[in-house]
Amino acid sequence: MKLLIVDADRDLVEMLTSWLKTLGYEVYRAYTAERARMEWEQQQPDLVIIDPVLKDMDGLVLCREMRARHDALVMVITDGKDVQNEIRCLESGADDYLLKPFFPSQFLARMRAVSRRGRSTLVQRPSSIVTVGSLRVDSLHNEVTVDNKTVRLTPTESKLLHLLAVNANNVCTANQIVAHIWGFGNDGDAYLIKAHIRHLRQKIERDPSHPRYILTVPGVGYTLTRHHEKEEQYSGKELIHTLRVASI
Repeated sequence: MKLLIVDADRDLVEMLTSWLKTLGYEVYRAYTAERARMEWEQQQPDLVIIDPVLKDMDGLVLCREMRARHDALVMVITDGKDVQNEIRCLESGADDYLLKPFFPSQFLARMRAVSRRGRSTLVQRPSSIVTVGSLRVDSLHNEVTVDNKTVRLTPTESKLLHLLAVNANNVCTANQIVAHIWGFGNDGDAYLIKAHIRHLRQKIERDPSHPRYILTVPGVGYTLTRHHEKEEQYSGKELIHTLRVASI
């Protein structure tokens, strides 16, 4: 498991780094947001352990920015004892929250719990490039190639299409999509997802009003199907009967 520790407290970072390496973890460290951004992009960690109080940037803002480039689990460690601070961190997308000071065994247990939850969610990206039928999704460069034509995507569109491609022929629920892309949700998410799905269809479908690739499963979510010419003989409802809801 690859870890990135981000904290302005150098002594704490060095202590955690040395200790976690003895336990077999691959650990990278940063004391500033600038360095964290570079390490996150280059190393693509599985879990980021971060104190949001950094000198050059709000750590939560950094996490939201970097998750659009490479998604990772986020565990916040902080001195803040205000309940509102905990709520802010969790609602901003943190997967867990731990107050300083903490016992090493407590820290390790929370870290392992977050990791288990991450593995139990949707299939994670094994590669930046996923091919489904005639679609080739490149999330690293925010591109999709369909029928030998390459189209640029926004980072959010790229992340959404990559998620659907990794889980091709499984149904991704709205909650799963929100958790994967934004890490937290609100009442407007259903409309936001619909907007991104509409934009994706305009970019990859021959006829966006009659999609072949991205299908809506009413009341459940969306799925990306492996298109073949013979599929045009069937209705969307008949196709949906062959699909499964992605496991959580």
